[in-house]
Amino acid sequence: MTNILFIAFQFPPLNEGGVFRPLAFVRYLPQFGINPIVITLHKDSFKDVYVAHSCDESLGKEVIEQTTMVPIPADKPLKRSRLRTFTSIYFTIHGNEVNHWEKPFFEKMEEVVKQYAPKAIFATVPPFSVLPLADKLAARFNLPLVLDFRDAWSQWRMVPYGTYLHYLRTLQFEKKYLSRADAIVATSLQTLDDFKRLHTGVPAKKFHYIPNGYTGALNAWQPIDPGKQEFTIGYVGSFYFSPDARSQMLTPWWRKKGHRMLQYIPHKQDWLYRSPYFFFKALRQLIDTDTALGKRIRVKFVGKKPDWLMEMIRSFGLEDQVSLLGEFPHKQSLQFQQECDALLITSAKQMKGKDYSIAGKTFEYLQMQRPVIAFVCEGSQKDLLSDAGTALICDPDNTEQSVQYISRLFKGALALQPNKPFLEGLSREALTGKLADIIKIQAKKL
Repeated sequence: MTNILFIAFQFPPLNEGGVFRPLAFVRYLPQFGINPIVITLHKDSFKDVYVAHSCDESLGKEVIEQTTMVPIPADKPLKRSRLRTFTSIYFTIHGNEVNHWEKPFFEKMEEVVKQYAPKAIFATVPPFSVLPLADKLAARFNLPLVLDFRDAWSQWRMVPYGTYLHYLRTLQFEKKYLSRADAIVATSLQTLDDFKRLHTGVPAKKFHYIPNGYTGALNAWQPIDPGKQEFTIGYVGSFYFSPDARSQMLTPWWRKKGHRMLQYIPHKQDWLYRSPYFFFKALRQLIDTDTALGKRIRVKFVGKKPDWLMEMIRSFGLEDQVSLLGEFPHKQSLQFQQECDALLITSAKQMKGKDYSIAGKTFEYLQMQRPVIAFVCEGSQKDLLSDAGTALICDPDNTEQSVQYISRLFKGALALQPNKPFLEGLSREALTGKLADIIKIQAKKL
């Protein structure tokens, strides 16, 4: 069994979207002869690092109990003030999540490396502030470094960079860590294309595509039963949208005030498309034009209840159709998905390009084998769902067509056909096997 240091700042019992990919890798790597020594933030420090977070002690418990865990607490941060909060955010490049974790991290690593004699380092990001720690650690102990990008870094943002200089500095750091890494993994082909385009000096052989996946086996395919009296469309997780962030992204610089006039964004995205706005628009029209069908549809959201979402529901007059159920533990969330007739997914709109992001929940949806109602724009999310065969692809900008598609789906006039070989290739066990091969190649260099 080959020991590796597995740096995952976000890991259960933290119940956030970023924990599921590293959890799956840790679950299956031992099957391929690799023993991950998990280095993560201690749960007692969650409250000091995250303004708001969810904790689920049952999440991944069976994996954690069989894994060598090294939870490292962060030093207590200074008391927050408006000025300190602003400066720490505005002047940071990597992010500030590990500011108070770095010192205890390196103090612990001396002991861990001596005890376990790892053959490689694996680090998953975000937070991107982990990158300099992983880089220094690999250099200090002369270990191969495998970087896993769950999200892209320099090109894709919910809010603009503080200035153009922030962007250029991020590009410099991105090039630095990509160049120093021995292997680079990303969750979408679009992310890899961006890396290759921006950093032509990084050898192409370093880059590897391993998407997220699902844990366990595929469920049996369950198409819509048009005879049901009521249909449930479910959604799980966050939308990563806020009206203020969208305003910062799309407002011209001359209409901004103060320091925001200096903001810069390399690619403009409209995150309203990531929200359920365009789905609500189609549902409202369906109810108005086919009341008998529209009134049979119920929409249920599992996750946080932001004010903008409640206001959006009211603005479309959908209070009787839409329910916000709040946050669920992961197991309960999976059970909820199984009970739905269809599942909703969205994606942000990349202006003059393709969106890179594939939501982690997409793979759970595919595993459930329920029809996926996909209000998605051009990009990786749409491409993957099109290949899966189980998604109703709706153009958010074509409400009339989307209404027709949804109507036909629930009336049994439109059949979806699962692409089973493709779907089976998205199991996390199979995908972890690919990661294991990458790590073994790097470990042999020692």
